[in-house]
Amino acid sequence: MSSMPRIALLMSSSAGYERGLLRGIARYGRQHGPWVFLLAGTQPGIPVSDATITKPRTKPARTKNVSGGRRCPSCNLRELGVTGIIGRLHSPRTADAVLASGLPAIAMDLTDEQLLPSSPLSRLSEIRPDSPKAGRLAAEHLLERGFRRFAFCGYPVENWSRWREEGFRNRLRESGFDCSVFQPRGTDSRVAWQRELPAVMAWLASLTKPVGLMTCNDVRGRQVVEACAMGGLHVPNDVAVVGVDEDHLLSELSNPPLSSVAFHAEQAGYRAAELLHRLMRGETLPLQRILVDALWVVPRLSTDVTAVEDRDVAAAVSFIRGNAREPIGVDDVVKQAAISRRALEIRFRRTLGRSIRDEIQRLRIGWAQQLLLETNLSVAKIAEAAGFSSLSYLSKVFRRAAGETLGEYRRNHRVP
Repeated sequence: MSSMPRIALLMSSSAGYERGLLRGIARYGRQHGPWVFLLAGTQPGIPVSDATITKPRTKPARTKNVSGGRRCPSCNLRELGVTGIIGRLHSPRTADAVLASGLPAIAMDLTDEQLLPSSPLSRLSEIRPDSPKAGRLAAEHLLERGFRRFAFCGYPVENWSRWREEGFRNRLRESGFDCSVFQPRGTDSRVAWQRELPAVMAWLASLTKPVGLMTCNDVRGRQVVEACAMGGLHVPNDVAVVGVDEDHLLSELSNPPLSSVAFHAEQAGYRAAELLHRLMRGETLPLQRILVDALWVVPRLSTDVTAVEDRDVAAAVSFIRGNAREPIGVDDVVKQAAISRRALEIRFRRTLGRSIRDEIQRLRIGWAQQLLLETNLSVAKIAEAAGFSSLSYLSKVFRRAAGETLGEYRRNHRVP
């Protein structure tokens, strides 16, 4: 058998979030390998978990008596030459196979039961998305669009969904708002959508409009958009919907296309591969939780609305969003309104809780952050592309807003 590392990847390549993790793992393997990857569903004998983040579980996976319980003859990972494992262990069969192998392994999104000290899976390092931050980003996205009524639709039995809801609600409370939460009947999160659709439609109809709504992931987001259409509600004018995971294909298949919180999955995949490499070399390391950073909301038509009753403020916000990357200033925004600068400033701050200048700067900093992570542009070019008058000014406001310099942000958050 070759000494080349053979890594079992127990995840799906059909979901955008997991494709991001796989890209990061593959990048590390190219830089430090070569590694051989055995992807669940494409390699005979590699166990497949019965759940992914886009297909919630009916019940938490049971891990009791794993070391002395059932065995899966076709899932003997050592016989397949596997040397390391990264993936979901929600299926008892998959968890059994991984634990029985004794191989270095990194779990993904452990369930509440699996996190208990009594579970052997709690002694594995883990990759987990920063769900509370995702909830906060979704709340800020809807607050920035002027919404004053909010709702959340998720899967209460899933810890990652609850944590996104908590982050969403906590951020809303900081601004003096609460939200309505859809409560599915029973505890089964795999209820067929056609059976659940009438209840979601009735809940949506009961909400006071307009409402900004977060869903726990993009799958749930597409369901809510469908329920709105079936119930005669307009997205985004009546219900603005933002999902999570930034599955680009899934979001574009929504009608209208779905805004979504993006995770820095590729960076987390790279870090997970690096940790697994050290474990495979025999290093003794403390348990680690690799938190997948939530970056920003990728805006699409499902939230392309300004829910501001003040028409002058709404027009100003629309102008800023369309021109923030250009060298515009407060005077350019005021020219779009039929009122004085002072009156617009007062109403803008009263409506959105920030000044016109703050809004322009906030959008430009967000664009600069995206360019730092997704391009190789110099910081000088980024300052120009993001609409800043100079690199020195960008450097000053960026550090104040992000808590890091431009160089530190790129080094700390970009995939190597």
